Amino acid sequence: MKLLWILFSFILVIGCSSRSLEKDYKIVDSSHEELPEWVEDLDEWLEDEEEDFKKNRYYIYETEAKNSRSTACEIAKARSASSVAAEISTFIKQSFAQSKTGDPTATNAKLAEYVNDSLAKEVQANVVGAQSYKVYWEKRRFLKEKGAKKDWDGYVCTSLVKISKANLKRAFERVQESLELKATSEAKANVTQILKSAQEAYTN
Repeated sequence: MKLLWILFSFILVIGCSSRSLEKDYKIVDSSHEELPEWVEDLDEWLEDEEEDFKKNRYYIYETEAKNSRSTACEIAKARSASSVAAEISTFIKQSFAQSKTGDPTATNAKLAEYVNDSLAKEVQANVVGAQSYKVYWEKRRFLKEKGAKKDWDGYVCTSLVKISKANLKRAFERVQESLELKATSEAKANVTQILKSAQEAYTN
């Protein structure tokens, strides 16, 4: 019985180890000799390297492989910046849905339509001060023998965007003003309360 258990354990270990993922490419060039810590573990890097990280928020985006390095990095910069507005608008929507005093959009069709269709654009228009802070790129040689669909060279780019919490607070305040204008008189106080709480929670 003991022998069977040892054999079973051995098979289990072999089975688990065979599940380890293998990359279908090799890195043939990059902007840094070693993978930057902010790419590998952003939270650890912030604590180690950024003296004022508590005053800012950081957003990171990595592209899929592209034929051109410049294209990959332009996409990474643009999408890491747009992710600021996307994350904030999602956070506001969740704050409405999870409000203990009730979702003000539930009985206010005009406000609901605005939140669903225009909130992200409103946030994007009011987020200022987002800056492309760091960029890292790799040239990857994808190989069919390693599982890639074809042999080719592609560029992957990672961008880090930094924005101060002070600017984020101002963005929340401007969005709050816009939402209050769309809310009915009965819902206005609730909207104000939810947005102030959301701002505090997001920028804490």
